[in-house]
Amino acid sequence: MGGAVATLYVRNVPPELYARLQHWAETSGRSVNAEVLALLEREAARRDERSDWFEGHHALRRKLGLTPEDAEFAVAAIRAHRDAGL
Repeated sequence: MGGAVATLYVRNVPPELYARLQHWAETSGRSVNAEVLALLEREAARRDERSDWFEGHHALRRKLGLTPEDAEFAVAAIRAHRDAGL
């Protein structure tokens, strides 16, 4: 990285999620801000490593006319089905 850094504000964080962020931050000895940055960095690296999968996912979503919310619902349903051993 280099150059100027950006400031990101996140609105409407559900209290339950913020409590989890606080817990993770305490556990790792970081501030909530540093914990969120670490999470974003890990997710960015994961997406970079799996860029082909993500591109395919987005292309399929566009082809089927799904919104991001539709796709998230579908993924959650598939995971629930998998986790239930069905």
